[in-house]
Amino acid sequence: MVDGTFYSIGSSLLAGLAASALFYKDKHQLELDRAEREKLTKAKGSPLLDIVKPLIISLASFIGNLPLTKYREKLRIKLMQAGSPGGLSPDEFMATRILAAVVGMAVGYFVDDTIDMVPIITISLLMLGFIYPDIYISGAIQKRRRRVFRDMPDFLDTLRLTIDAGLDLGSALAVCVERGRRGPLLDELEKVERDIRLGRTRKEAFRSFADRLQMTEINAFVLALIQADQLGASVGPILRVQADVSRTRRWQAAEVLVNKMPMKMLAPLVIFIFPASFIILFTPLLIQFMQSK
Repeated sequence: MVDGTFYSIGSSLLAGLAASALFYKDKHQLELDRAEREKLTKAKGSPLLDIVKPLIISLASFIGNLPLTKYREKLRIKLMQAGSPGGLSPDEFMATRILAAVVGMAVGYFVDDTIDMVPIITISLLMLGFIYPDIYISGAIQKRRRRVFRDMPDFLDTLRLTIDAGLDLGSALAVCVERGRRGPLLDELEKVERDIRLGRTRKEAFRSFADRLQMTEINAFVLALIQADQLGASVGPILRVQADVSRTRRWQAAEVLVNKMPMKMLAPLVIFIFPASFIILFTPLLIQFMQSK
């Protein structure tokens, strides 16, 4: 009887500890997500966005009731790839588009009414205000990917050196995140480290990392790490090869940009430099010719 009582008490205590651990984990995850969202909002939000944020939130609450599940998911992926600018959710981003279109329409109507002409500027600014947030997000994605592409070789070298020094992959990743140069790549790796600490497997954390960036170099890096983890192979040689390949691709991309420079300089030369040179050279001759007559 006493043994059964002790068994019941012990089982209850273990169940209570397990429930407390799960509750603490979920609460900690929510606190991390909230802190990360506030960090993104403070770091990447503009003063103008902070002013109109209450209006955006009110409009987003209405948009959230609309059946736009597929578009909302597609927009969520784009915002995630752009680094969540301003900490906006998909509904808030759609509200921002509508608000920008309304503001553009109001400004265009004022201009058209002032100069008394057909509403061409109104329609143009309306369309510009509606599509400009998408253009901004696409530009942010490209800028973010270029930064990750540039930082990748240095990160791989640092990670390889820490692993060669005797650390395992998790500890080496923590050292790289703590001492590395801040940027989009380090921010994403910080999320990977946090996911692993919260109980996700290394494979799941790195696959989420690849899904957030969707870059060829990141996919190759993640695939190599997952295969090495499954086969039990050493990670150091794989990272050395990945760093060499990434550095070669970065060098090739730099060569392509350098080779494009003459073509990009041709238009400013023809439009600005050549006419000014012709004016400087031929104006005195033209003045002398007119005076001789």
